Amino acid sequence: MLYKIKKQCRKEFKDFLKKLSIPNEKEFAKLLSEAASRNTYIETISNKADSLHYNIAKGYVEYSNEEFYKLVEKKIKKLHLGIVDIIVDITSENFYGKYTGLYLHNWTGQDGIKAKFHFIVAGILFRNKIYPFYVAILRIGTFKADMLGGICDLCSRLNLRVRLIKLDRGFYAGEVIDELELKGMNYLIFAKKSSLFKCMLEATNKSIIVKHEIKYRKSKSSHIAETNIALVKNVNDYDWCFATNLLLADVRKYVELYRARWNIETMFRVHDEARIKSKSINPLIRLFYFMLSMLLLFM
Repeated sequence: MLYKIKKQCRKEFKDFLKKLSIPNEKEFAKLLSEAASRNTYIETISNKADSLHYNIAKGYVEYSNEEFYKLVEKKIKKLHLGIVDIIVDITSENFYGKYTGLYLHNWTGQDGIKAKFHFIVAGILFRNKIYPFYVAILRIGTFKADMLGGICDLCSRLNLRVRLIKLDRGFYAGEVIDELELKGMNYLIFAKKSSLFKCMLEATNKSIIVKHEIKYRKSKSSHIAETNIALVKNVNDYDWCFATNLLLADVRKYVELYRARWNIETMFRVHDEARIKSKSINPLIRLFYFMLSMLLLFM
């Protein structure tokens, strides 16, 4: 069984390397699959890491993204998906060395972690499994709304029948809501429990939905995003707050819908177990390794 998994892993890596026009793809795929199975650095098992990194670094981020989408598109079409939900999240990788650059986000220094690389991942939730179809590395100052617009466009390109996109509280913003409305996407966002929402929850003894406006600035202009706030009382001993344009008769159902989003945490744990580690500061190399681990989730 382990041999079959490694063989399939090598094939996945070989196909991706070939799409990126990296030479000696068969040899490098073998090394990468070995590093993934050991959850270690490729430098640990081979003296050819510099050669691999040199060839990866000759490309550019947008090209890697596009080739990843093409590879994943074929896999998704073979799944014959029905109606799906889309889950989007941001995950991080620690960086311990001296840091500089537009892709390294400052961190506290605790446990030697001086900075972090951030990745945004969009996955298709279908029959209790997540299939990642969009991966990007985040530059400092990246606008999440623009990236979500790109994810919506990719859903159209893949001919996905999307019921709902689910986002955590880090995406609760007026520009995000307006972008999703513009793309015609139903959304459910775990909203920040502001002092206003806390007061509203305390003032009611039942779950309710209220209209809400969010003021924000973009391109030096003021804007107002309109949404619905679902205030859900005492589900699993917690009062919940969601922004949504999906209206449900039973307000408590929003919690059930959102909790399915936690499958992405399981996906990231699987990623961590098969992650090829890297000390590189080059964002293209970090993105490359991250994409490889995402491809493994289709196996």
